[in-house]
Amino acid sequence: MHAFARLLESLVFTPSRNAKLRLMARYFAETPDPDRGWALAALSDGVDLPAISASRIRGLVEERVDPVLFALSYDYVGDLAETVALIWPEAASDTGETPRLSEVIDRLRAASRTEIGGVFAGLLDRMGPSERLALIKLVTGGMRVGVSSRLARTALAQWSGRPLERMEELWFGIEPPYEGLFAWLEGGPEPAVDLSLAFRPMMLAHPVENRWSELDPSAYRAEWKWDGIRVQAVAFGGERRLYSRTGEDIAQAFPDIVGAMDWEGCVDGELLVIRDGVVAPFADLQRRLGRKQVSAKMLAEAP
Repeated sequence: MHAFARLLESLVFTPSRNAKLRLMARYFAETPDPDRGWALAALSDGVDLPAISASRIRGLVEERVDPVLFALSYDYVGDLAETVALIWPEAASDTGETPRLSEVIDRLRAASRTEIGGVFAGLLDRMGPSERLALIKLVTGGMRVGVSSRLARTALAQWSGRPLERMEELWFGIEPPYEGLFAWLEGGPEPAVDLSLAFRPMMLAHPVENRWSELDPSAYRAEWKWDGIRVQAVAFGGERRLYSRTGEDIAQAFPDIVGAMDWEGCVDGELLVIRDGVVAPFADLQRRLGRKQVSAKMLAEAP
């Protein structure tokens, strides 16, 4: 957890994209399996852990710290994760070395709903403030370090020399902690992946700079620039995926689109909300993005 916590702290305080890439590349090069794979999953929203609510975390803290002191500290700091990381008391006895990231993941995934609070508190007892903050980010599902899944994969590509486009095609057929992926990145064989439902890097627009005079308009087609989002719809063998331009599966937010994909193939296009035959404002589309469940009312109001 030491190295993972240092990585998160460094990413938070590093505004430069290239500097973030260098930080991640160095971490992936220096960190062994499976820790680096779980770190990659955490940065790419690929860690499936039992959720611990903010109210439960507050309850665990108030069992060990005066509730008034905690409330005052939380009000002053303004962030729950940072407050808990700083105010959590040191363990009364020697609880052993700080756990590895892979041990943390294994223990959390193995815990039942009734056990998760005790397991979480026990892990906090074995950590310092930086590691506690990293742990809380893990269990609450918000890294908030200015890194997207694509940026993390870009760091892998720059470190390994493997093409980013090929990595993105393979990405959706591999699972954390990605040991087969890292073996390939270090010169081993490519992971065996069924690519029938894979995301294909999109053909995005690129500027032509000052070459307008060289273009023959009759040789090209133009299309409207709609106020929507670029998506890729893939259907094969009865399964369906809907990807954003960065390769995130957003099918849960658009069940009406996925339900209409009664064909096989891969289609790249613009996703819009249409109401009364007119393209609705982009804000209506944003209401659907990021939803794990879409209500019937929302389906009716923003189809």
